[in-house]
Amino acid sequence: MDKPACRRAPLWLLLALLGLGLAQAVRADEIFRIGAEDDWYPFTAYRAGQVVGLSADIVRAAFAASDTRIELQPYPYSRCMELTRTGQLAACFNTAPDARIAAEYRLPSQPLFSDDILLWANHELAAPVTDLAQLAKHRVAVTIGYEYGSAFDSLQNIQRIPVRRDYNGFLMLQHGRVDFTAAYRGTAENLFREHPELAGQFAPVATLHQPQLFLSFSRYHPQAELLLERFDQGMRRIKHDGRYQQILQQWQQPQAAD
Repeated sequence: MDKPACRRAPLWLLLALLGLGLAQAVRADEIFRIGAEDDWYPFTAYRAGQVVGLSADIVRAAFAASDTRIELQPYPYSRCMELTRTGQLAACFNTAPDARIAAEYRLPSQPLFSDDILLWANHELAAPVTDLAQLAKHRVAVTIGYEYGSAFDSLQNIQRIPVRRDYNGFLMLQHGRVDFTAAYRGTAENLFREHPELAGQFAPVATLHQPQLFLSFSRYHPQAELLLERFDQGMRRIKHDGRYQQILQQWQQPQAAD
């Protein structure tokens, strides 16, 4: 009695499966480029040839927890966000979302961290600003590309003086070239530590916004949607296993010691 013939998969199917396996191997080994702000220490900055900071550590940990290989590439914030918007980068951080950001980028469910945006004045002239209408006709230094909250960003009757970085804004304020500068509490306090000539010179007079900061994903990059899912997955894992809180504590300790 003849043995039944063994059924063989068609050659085209074998080749397709082989190609799928190779494609998956390539994807597993692929390194995705993520844009990182280059001058916003202690959150994210490019120093001594590497991207460092609180949020840089969080982003790395989240992607590592979802077995996703990434490379953080430093850019000025406005450039980083434009490259992400047009799909040349998969994502960029750190972003305080507003209506425009929500429309032009994909946002994950998990923020990186939160911090206060403060309005700073020269210490000897500092007086509380209880209503942003008090800023009418005043000069305020703002960092190019930053979002400061809809209440401040929608003001029409102030003179915004664009600066490349927060440090420049404080120098202008110190020399009377602006009346106020807007800066996050964390970055301002770090600048005062790193530049003693700025210490004790300024005081916050208003809280402009208390945002959560996000990793913003492109709407056009081919892997952005997948990476967003991987990031959210990783963030859930590092918050569950305690790694997220460890990173926060590691970056808060030097500040508490000063």
